[in-house]
Amino acid sequence: MKTALLVLFTFLASFTAFSQSIKGTVFEEKNGTGLPGVSLLIQGTNMGTVTDSDGSFSFDAADGSYKLVISFIGYTTKIVPIEVTSGKSPDLKITLSESSELLSEIVVTGSRSGGRSRIDSPVPVDIIPVSQITNNVGQVDINQILTYVAPSFQSSRQTISDGSDHIDPAQLRGLGPDQVLVLINGKRRHQSSLVNVNGTVNRGTVGTDLNAIPATAVDKIEILRDGAAAQYGSDAIAGVINIILKSRTGLSGNVSYGQNVTSYDKDYVINYGKDESVNISDGGTAQVGLNYGLKIGQKGFLNITGEYVNREATNRTGTYTGQIFPAVDGKVVDDQLLGEKGLTRNDFDMRIGNSKVNGGGAVLNANIPLSPNIEFYAFGGYNNKKGNAAGFYRYPNSVPAAVRTNVLALYPNGFLPEINSDVTDISASGGLRGKFGQWKFDLSNTFGKNDFDYTISNSINYTQVNTALNIRKEFNAGGNGFSQNTVNLDLGRKFEVLEGLNVAIGAEQRTEKYTITAGEEASYKNYDVAAGVAAGAQVFSGFFPQNAGSHSRSSIAGYLDLEQDITKAWVVSGALRFENYSDFGNTLNYKLSSRYKFTDGIALRASASSGFRAPSLQQRYYAKTNTLFVTQNGQQVAQESGTFTNDSRPAEILGIPKLKQETSQSFTVGTTIQLANAFELTIDAYQIDIDNRIVLTNNFNDGGNATLKAQLTAANATTANFFSNAVDTRSRGIEAVLSYNTKFGGTQSLRAVLAGTFIQNKVKKDASGKPIIHASDILVQTNQVNTYFNREDMSRFEIASPKNKQSLTINYNVGKLGVMLRAVRFGEVTYWDPTIDPTKPDTWPVNTLTGQKETLDQTFGAKIVTDIAVNYNLTKGINISLGSNNVFDVYQDKHLHSGNVSLGRFVYSRRVQQMGVNGRYVFARLNFYF
Repeated sequence: MKTALLVLFTFLASFTAFSQSIKGTVFEEKNGTGLPGVSLLIQGTNMGTVTDSDGSFSFDAADGSYKLVISFIGYTTKIVPIEVTSGKSPDLKITLSESSELLSEIVVTGSRSGGRSRIDSPVPVDIIPVSQITNNVGQVDINQILTYVAPSFQSSRQTISDGSDHIDPAQLRGLGPDQVLVLINGKRRHQSSLVNVNGTVNRGTVGTDLNAIPATAVDKIEILRDGAAAQYGSDAIAGVINIILKSRTGLSGNVSYGQNVTSYDKDYVINYGKDESVNISDGGTAQVGLNYGLKIGQKGFLNITGEYVNREATNRTGTYTGQIFPAVDGKVVDDQLLGEKGLTRNDFDMRIGNSKVNGGGAVLNANIPLSPNIEFYAFGGYNNKKGNAAGFYRYPNSVPAAVRTNVLALYPNGFLPEINSDVTDISASGGLRGKFGQWKFDLSNTFGKNDFDYTISNSINYTQVNTALNIRKEFNAGGNGFSQNTVNLDLGRKFEVLEGLNVAIGAEQRTEKYTITAGEEASYKNYDVAAGVAAGAQVFSGFFPQNAGSHSRSSIAGYLDLEQDITKAWVVSGALRFENYSDFGNTLNYKLSSRYKFTDGIALRASASSGFRAPSLQQRYYAKTNTLFVTQNGQQVAQESGTFTNDSRPAEILGIPKLKQETSQSFTVGTTIQLANAFELTIDAYQIDIDNRIVLTNNFNDGGNATLKAQLTAANATTANFFSNAVDTRSRGIEAVLSYNTKFGGTQSLRAVLAGTFIQNKVKKDASGKPIIHASDILVQTNQVNTYFNREDMSRFEIASPKNKQSLTINYNVGKLGVMLRAVRFGEVTYWDPTIDPTKPDTWPVNTLTGQKETLDQTFGAKIVTDIAVNYNLTKGINISLGSNNVFDVYQDKHLHSGNVSLGRFVYSRRVQQMGVNGRYVFARLNFYF
């Protein structure tokens, strides 16, 4: 026992012996003041600290020669050699000069060698300095911030799309939300429990709710635009988004308020050919964010963030032109009844725009040194938001005749049902990292959970109204949950091979669980089968008990990552990763990349990799009946569509192929150029082939099959859809960033960044140009391939998101005054209607607005959105900003075909969107730092 204690004491003492204190101050070059929150890191290790509120720092290190990397967003990174010897404590005086997000900034995503500058990275990585950007923009959530500053990233808020109204789906390189991996401080982030099942962009996918992370808590975001499954695991097909939390000390925060001040042509259909816009002020958004950090020991910290956001709804509905009230003696009596009731058609408006959201959260980020070579770290957060959105208006005339009398007794003018969401997101990560001999280690556990619960209000279950039951207007419809726990062990060491070899090995174990919670009985049950009307809460029926339950799976993985500096100019890296899923078997993925520097300012880089994405648990087990509105004979008709699991009996009857994993092959080649420390240019071209893309099929009817009809009836459905591996795709693109930075006149600086992405996403086709669809023999023989995957489905892959996006951002500063001007060009998008044959104009429907035959297809032209902000430093640490997003009040093109307008209600498309349809937004923001 004594021997064991002596060994343990000697082991612990080895970490504290022969250590000295490294201390100093980091100053801002221009005015000589101390810079708080600057990161200092001993190159190739996890040892370091951040500066205090006055720019001072200190931490311990063992004797030796080191290179100290000093970095801060917006400033040029410095690398300072230091010597630590017994009896001598370095006291450093370091100055940093401003930069414009230079290529020399250190990034940690995409490399395990301790971080490289962006110009030295063998793969393209964007750095988004969120903590600085938020001072000048009106956007308050991460999805919208990234949409306007990172051209490869795209997220548009959805409307009339059930749960997707409340969690914004997001894309990287035009691929799916579930094909980009999100990390927080380098650790895997859990996905949302929401499945996008309505007819929006990204239908059938599952993403990560980035807006559950308060922007106030974020220091910067690194976007790796390259396949990285071999490095970080499945889902990293399009790339990786690594959100790095604040670690600075002191108190900072912001208070902002803004709203839409805009105009749009609400009566577009009624006044077709005229532009009679109405003025609107809505969408008021208030945000309060506080961040406080304190130092723990000499190099530890504790940083806490709290944020609250209240966003009011927006509405860009058109005026309904259809029949409102039931006919009397075969005559439409709308005008008469509107007059008698003192109403107008405006009283029957839908709500087409942003949902209302009220919520907030807290985030903690901590680093506590246990010895000079070992530290404990932890981070995590809690977020809750409550949302409210509406569906299609149930006009008195559209209420089924069998229940109309009793429904109208409760809702004389019909009703607009509402979906109320309660979304809770929690996460926690903790671990130990440091050095053991020559090896770096990082042992961690990360847990995350997302719950999405639905309450349906201002609604009714039609099958209750003709019974003696108490008639409900509000329903608990149940919900979904997803949780994930990940254990990681990462080891790394540098070897003196040529100019340096970094070896990293590691293992991961992950457990996932998806749950469906049944709604209360009245939210789903059919109490009156004989009435022949839709059962369950109108707009969103509850989850059935037979679909409720929990589903789990686990996976294990191991990886080897090598990065060799062959010369100071040439680096080659490679990675292999093996993963085993309990439900989909094994996969082995690779990555190779290289960078060669011709000069200090010019480099060429390239990579090749494979990827893998197992179907999410949500895609495997989501099952529910939803009310969809489809066009039949020019009228909107409600249809109860059941989503069944891929291994269900209806799927077997229809011959839906078994669900399997997606696989990918990626290639990237690019160059980085830096001239005179002022001009910087990066250009990267890529190709990503993805096999067996997972889609949510369209709606199959029973086709006269009695067995299938019985299955549908049991689910209160008239049609059925499924998740399936339908097609293969090829994505190609070019991404470029050009920046310029200069100082002049002593107190003036100018920064300009021009960035753009050009995307071509295609479903693979045969020699005749027809899409290659992975359909079963049964679907082919019964002529149902078009129901399995149609033109609109293909358009979602190819043209429903902007095929290109460019942005120009100019920042000018003089003394205490700063001006930001930004213009973002969103490329054209196109809607393809699934019901028409574009080669047969004779079969096209007649446009009721023009009287001419037209295809329902429509291309919406490119639009430029301009933002402007002026900020002024009132005193040291206090800044005020005033500005406007979309200052010229630009909207995407209006619908041209009456079939898409849906009887006047949809002035703008809800199927394809570029930048939303909210118009001009004006804001004021107060920022402070003490």
